[in-house]
Amino acid sequence: METYLEAEPVRVKNDTTVKRFGTLRISPGWAAVTVVFLSMSLAIGGGQYAFGVFVEPLETQFGWTRTQINGSLSFSAIGGLIAPFVGRLMDKHGSRPVVTISLIMMAVSFLLRPFMTELWHLYALSTLQFAGFPGGAMLPGARLVGIWFPRTRGRMMGITATGANFGGITMPTLMGLLVGVLSWEWGYVVLGFIGLSIAIAGLLVINETPIEKRSSEQSQGLANSGEKDKPDPQDIPGTTVRDAVRSRSFYALSIGMLAATFTYHAILTQIVPHLQNVGLSLNTAAIFLSLVAVFGLVGKIIFGYLTERFLSKNVLALSLVLQSLGLLVLITLADTPFLWVVLPVYGTALGGMGAVFPLLIQDSF
Repeated sequence: METYLEAEPVRVKNDTTVKRFGTLRISPGWAAVTVVFLSMSLAIGGGQYAFGVFVEPLETQFGWTRTQINGSLSFSAIGGLIAPFVGRLMDKHGSRPVVTISLIMMAVSFLLRPFMTELWHLYALSTLQFAGFPGGAMLPGARLVGIWFPRTRGRMMGITATGANFGGITMPTLMGLLVGVLSWEWGYVVLGFIGLSIAIAGLLVINETPIEKRSSEQSQGLANSGEKDKPDPQDIPGTTVRDAVRSRSFYALSIGMLAATFTYHAILTQIVPHLQNVGLSLNTAAIFLSLVAVFGLVGKIIFGYLTERFLSKNVLALSLVLQSLGLLVLITLADTPFLWVVLPVYGTALGGMGAVFPLLIQDSF
């Protein structure tokens, strides 16, 4: 269903086409990246930031240990393993079907959790959740930003990637309220329905063909219902997989992303326990983590914009250096006022990494 086909195209800045519905203007580019923004909010905010909200209720109801429950996070490796195959499907069929199916997978994984009775049920549903992560949050953002916003892709990638931070700010609070007032089951049900709602939105609005090109093809009789939504490889240029894996850039980026994302996931989930160990209260530690998410949101926009002015690899290096300085303070000076001095630097750099990596991949390949 392409609701914007009835609208009148109007050319505007930032490489998008605006459609008029009376006084309402809708840009298909903005609509597409908004879906990815919300998808990242669900995947990161609901799946990682809010994860700790469910730990104690699951311990109480099922008698599982904290180690057993945290073990479900290890299944995030599934997403990395299948990402190349999901990316191939996205190259062949476009973003819309991949994003929609991936979001449905994540939604189902949450909706079925109230029916869990065994630990392996949690692990199986976590596998389904993380299998949907590449197509729902990891891959479509850079692709859609590159197609719709080629001249401002740095700042647009930053804005899109802030969905993860938005989820980090809102999802733990929402889930904490639901779990506290109702139950952990209702928390998972709400996450599931949020996922289904975003999936429906993606099915309706994501498109990879600009309106003016679609209209031109239709006027020439070259487009039909079976082909109009398929991406044209000539419109999305790049190196072949064979050429990419033969380059040093591929291995440098792969190792760098492995190291950076490993430390990201390992540290983010342990900041609160670490700060508690050095004497901070739970509330203070939670406030620190929330502020990390807030500054990370700002960092994605700042570092995304910097890639439009400087080489992406240099901007990424700056992000990693600043993160390292922040970690040194977290390790050695967490019980001193320096912790709060370094917070804006660390949070901004941590968030910036998430925006720069996809742009560096585009620059390289």
